[in-house]
Amino acid sequence: MNAGCLPLFIALVILSCPIAGLGAVTAEQARQLGANLTRVGAERAGNADGSIPAYTGQLVQAPPSYKPGSGRYPSPFADEKPVLRIDSSNVARYADQLTPGIVATLRQYPSFHLNVYPSHRTAVYPDWVLDNTLKNATQAELSGDVPGDAVKNAYGGIPFPIPRNGDEVIWNFRLRYLPASRDQRHVNYLVDAAGRRTFLSRHNCLFANAYYDPAARSLNDPYFFRQFCIGEAPASQAGYNILFTNSADYGKYDQVTWVYTPGQRRVRIAPEFSYDTPVANYSGALTYDEINVFSGRADRFNLKLVGKKEMYIPYNNNGLFAPDAVEENYLTAKHPNPDFLRWEKHRVWVVEGTLKQGKRHILSRRTFFVDEDTWHIVATDGYDHAGKLYRVGLALPFLVYEDKQGAPYVSSQVYMYLDLSKGEYYTPLPSASGRYVAQEKLPDMGLFTSSRLAATGVR
Repeated sequence: MNAGCLPLFIALVILSCPIAGLGAVTAEQARQLGANLTRVGAERAGNADGSIPAYTGQLVQAPPSYKPGSGRYPSPFADEKPVLRIDSSNVARYADQLTPGIVATLRQYPSFHLNVYPSHRTAVYPDWVLDNTLKNATQAELSGDVPGDAVKNAYGGIPFPIPRNGDEVIWNFRLRYLPASRDQRHVNYLVDAAGRRTFLSRHNCLFANAYYDPAARSLNDPYFFRQFCIGEAPASQAGYNILFTNSADYGKYDQVTWVYTPGQRRVRIAPEFSYDTPVANYSGALTYDEINVFSGRADRFNLKLVGKKEMYIPYNNNGLFAPDAVEENYLTAKHPNPDFLRWEKHRVWVVEGTLKQGKRHILSRRTFFVDEDTWHIVATDGYDHAGKLYRVGLALPFLVYEDKQGAPYVSSQVYMYLDLSKGEYYTPLPSASGRYVAQEKLPDMGLFTSSRLAATGVR
């Protein structure tokens, strides 16, 4: 994998520019957007053998079984059959098109396999997001006392559609397109090495994505994203409510998390809810910076943009909303039931993160694989301090369609983490959550305050 697999003009920029202090791309470079690149920076053309189609931007129609407002999204490709199966018997043949984490999972668990389907580039964007992306291309800049800790002069679109370093790619992920408001109930499970399923929590969450507020032209405060979650079950989690924030300038305005604990009956700031602190109400199955595959600051790692590569990745996983994707069928031992997962070939950006000297983290190295069409991190591999791969994270993107909310979009709010050393895994279960509803209008921001968190607490 090297610069030769990138479009030539991108490769030249990456090779000729230093990482720190980069400004925006030139107007001449930006003219590639909408030409040989899509308007968000993906390669418009398909690949040589046709296994990755050209990007058309065509809207995918919801199947007849879809009920608007239900928060459940049946697959538009339910009638398709796999074109390839990859398992432990043939993994060596396809290893260069798989993440190391998936190769290791296939070799460790002969029961795991990939059902590869025809590829569909289903990502579409509202026109105003595409227009803002073009503006961002020539205006957005990395900033911060720690390089890559902040972004400025960007709003309402992908900040760096022509990325030149790893920090820009990760900011594209943080600021990927998601509607301004999302209402989601998610149910979380841990499956241990013996195959025992533990129901961890059910949270009802409201998300405010101020960076994509169509009624605004810039952020009104440093926090581009807020998440308010109310614990509903089990009894130990009822009333355990959390307010997360994420900053566009982590150096000046670090992420802040408030927690209401029923036993204490008060709200407190929880600065420990960051980096590699284990998530206690998920039984420590993942760390705070592994939520949604990756979250928060990356300042403890040097991020290197390795290049772009064709890979088999999870995509269009609307089958997770199928009626039979229930606990007893989906949550199998060692790994989720692979027959509910859909894999396709797409192009991904590869970013290598290496722990900085003098910094502490349970991982010595982590690799991010970022889909070129959506800027979602679709996979990540984590290595321990002996250099051994042991944490494998996968996003399971699915297509959301709402008749009244404008263009459909791809969400990656469903994900999993496999711990190869313990033989256990964590995952939400979409079929049990029952709701994922998005709107383009920003919700009432008065809901996202510590006082509101206190008011919703169980007393």
